[in-house]
Amino acid sequence: MATDAEIFEAYGDWKSRGNANPRLVRMLRGWDRSVHLVASDTGSEFTLEVRACVLGDLVSGRQGPADLIVTASSEDFADLFWGDLNPSVKYQNGEIVLAGSSEDVMRLDALSMVAFLDQ
Repeated sequence: MATDAEIFEAYGDWKSRGNANPRLVRMLRGWDRSVHLVASDTGSEFTLEVRACVLGDLVSGRQGPADLIVTASSEDFADLFWGDLNPSVKYQNGEIVLAGSSEDVMRLDALSMVAFLDQ
């Protein structure tokens, strides 16, 4: 089980790498979204905003309505952000659940794979 502090630290690193990745930034073009993250094992909730091709800060709680909700264990979130987890495998096994429009789910899946593979 990962602590909220570990998730924040891992996300901060992932955000820095993602915002510095030209390929990922191009993929974010025109995809302004609010994403809620829900840790299924701890009940912790977080919000992140994607605006103007930039991954925003991670904040505690659900802030406003979400375009997409991602549910996973706290450990999976930390491992995902550290780059230690292939998100496609967890998604296919039902361990990461995405709720949103099919377009947003497909976009997030593609973004996460680019972030994972470009590390």
